[in-house]
Amino acid sequence: MSLITGAGRSGLDPVGKWSLILAPILFIVGGVMTAPFGSYHVGLVGEIAAAGETAKLGLTIGIVGVVLYVRSILGLTSITPEAGNALARMRIASAGAVALLAIQTIQTGMAMGIAGGDTAIGGAFLGVQTAGTIVALLTLIPLAGGLIAGGLVSKYFGWVLLALAVVGLITVLAIGLDTETGGLINGVLQGVWGIVILVIGIMMINGDGD
Repeated sequence: MSLITGAGRSGLDPVGKWSLILAPILFIVGGVMTAPFGSYHVGLVGEIAAAGETAKLGLTIGIVGVVLYVRSILGLTSITPEAGNALARMRIASAGAVALLAIQTIQTGMAMGIAGGDTAIGGAFLGVQTAGTIVALLTLIPLAGGLIAGGLVSKYFGWVLLALAVVGLITVLAIGLDTETGGLINGVLQGVWGIVILVIGIMMINGDGD
């Protein structure tokens, strides 16, 4: 079964394709540089403060990754057909991605302050982090729906992203990011998200349908 259609293979512009590849790489690399995998709550604040200049570099790399992610979603939206409300869903995903960028920019600025030694804003930072995570997960729902209905890639990718969104929202709302389990699950979900987006980008670059 083909994992990518003709439109998905040739319709997206080069910048959009490379954004799909680079966005998850930069986001995850930036996150690892900012704080160890699985860091959560006050421990996350402490890790960012301890990392100092390394964290600042990681935060810069990470926000560039978010910008590229938004660019890739906008690109996918531009080539999505209107059939099955796919385009409407992708437009919602695009709006959510732009909102996510705004929140992530604020979160990055606060984290920069923490990396510079101002841990007093740690509580506010954690609140913004939770809000950003919720927006990111909610954005995955229309994105998944758009991919499923739009036919640019295999529906399996859309279903995986939808599953990530559901599990992620349950984690945030029922378990909480302020717990070790919640922090761990959130980290794993981000990794899976990165792999899915990266694979879609690679397929679009290669034009390999099988």
